[in-house]
Amino acid sequence: MDEKSLLKTFGFNLKIERMKRKMSQENVAEALNFSTVYVSNVESGKHNISLVNALKFCNYYGMPVEDFLKEK
Repeated sequence: MDEKSLLKTFGFNLKIERMKRKMSQENVAEALNFSTVYVSNVESGKHNISLVNALKFCNYYGMPVEDFLKEK
């Protein structure tokens, strides 16, 4: 998996999890102290996020990082 695919997969899986929980990007951004634009860019695979921020997303959703790295 190349870098672009990794970012898109991670972001897509975050978006799916958020939507399953019927949450908006604004809800997630506020809870994690991120901007809505940042959440949008991560979900669309446009932003190469840090491991620390990836961990924040994973902890917020209560899921291991591996779940967000799998292509579905």
